[in-house]
Amino acid sequence: MKKATVVVIGTGAANMRALASGAAPVEFTDPIATPPDLAGPLGRAWKCNLAAGRRIMAVDAEDDATLVHWVIEAPWAHPAWHSYSLVLVHLRPMSARGETRFYLPCASHEMWLCALDARQDRRPLIGSGIVQKHWLRPMNFAAQFTEENDAGALVRIERTVVEICQGELSPDTDFQRQWVERFGDNMIRKEFR
Repeated sequence: MKKATVVVIGTGAANMRALASGAAPVEFTDPIATPPDLAGPLGRAWKCNLAAGRRIMAVDAEDDATLVHWVIEAPWAHPAWHSYSLVLVHLRPMSARGETRFYLPCASHEMWLCALDARQDRRPLIGSGIVQKHWLRPMNFAAQFTEENDAGALVRIERTVVEICQGELSPDTDFQRQWVERFGDNMIRKEFR
């Protein structure tokens, strides 16, 4: 008897679930004992310790544009990985970095969303915010947006994290349209829009 050949177009969770509907979600090999900063019925999230990461990297806070880095555990979103990284940076001029590339005129902030490699221990990432081999490429989503100040941008990102933990917003690439509705498509290459 001939074996069937399966061709999958795209790599999103919907395709994976269709092929392996009875498969168990990926296992946690690095359970996090630290209480989460946010929790919901379908996820948990921790703010990374950016101050510790800056000490390790010998970087002053004024030379780091990172405002917050969240590690979000959302095993419901994809059968092959369970966690995501959501980073917010400001786009103000800084002496330590080169010229900022603007995709949205007058943008004040930029956010990045990446799936995390389930084989990598998330605990050091939470402890420092320093990404080593954690991020899977390409990024799930990135966008620039405008807020009046850092406080407003932080609230907007925290609301997003709450939505993920509630199961209302999927961090998977199959749901990019939801992210575009919230943040726009200014960093998505035209051929992918």
